[in-house]
Amino acid sequence: RPAFFAMAVIGVVTMLALRLSLPPLANEGKANVRNELRVLSKGSVLAALLLTVVSSSSMFTVFTYIVPILQDETHASTAFVTSMLVLYGTGLAVGNYLGGRFADRSLSLTLISSLVAVTLLLALFSMTVSLPLIVAPLIFLWGIASFALVPPLQSLVVQEAKEAPNLAAAMNIGAFNLGNALGAVLGAAIIKTGLGLGYVPLAGAGTALFGLVMVLWFMRSRQQRSQQNPIPAC
Repeated sequence: RPAFFAMAVIGVVTMLALRLSLPPLANEGKANVRNELRVLSKGSVLAALLLTVVSSSSMFTVFTYIVPILQDETHASTAFVTSMLVLYGTGLAVGNYLGGRFADRSLSLTLISSLVAVTLLLALFSMTVSLPLIVAPLIFLWGIASFALVPPLQSLVVQEAKEAPNLAAAMNIGAFNLGNALGAVLGAAIIKTGLGLGYVPLAGAGTALFGLVMVLWFMRSRQQRSQQNPIPAC
């Protein structure tokens, strides 16, 4: 219960910080819900949202079961498990910052690099899960790579649905949570097969690899669309 109370306090502080820091944004026109929903039916928008589902699924396939993985496979103490959760959270914050910075330079390269990193880190985690000294830096780096995906994915969805950016951004959060649920299901399926908790990170790596293939396909099709519909010269 104290943890939930602390989260509520942090939520209130966050709302106040947003209220004080965000500039006033005038609503210049009423949104047409029908038009915005029509935009969300575009193939490119749905593909971008699916990328978010797959990417977040990779993360939550492992994170949902990180405590039993550390307890049973790494044979970690409660203090070590707690410190790893804090370390992972720190990695998420760093990754969110870096993802935003690098996405401004190259959105596609940020997505590709992050997914490659997640794939390699989770595969290595699966092979070295019994070694605490290696697990600790891997968890931190995995946190960075996992959340470095979030800003470019959000930006990609908004770009593809530029006629309905607000609804698209909201839908992207829904896609992230759907990936959360699907990742937990995938992790549970791996455990239920009897392969053991050590194979759960490998499943997460496989999902990230699938996301990487999707990104490469999406970027290629996006480039083809831009070549077929060039911007007219002024």
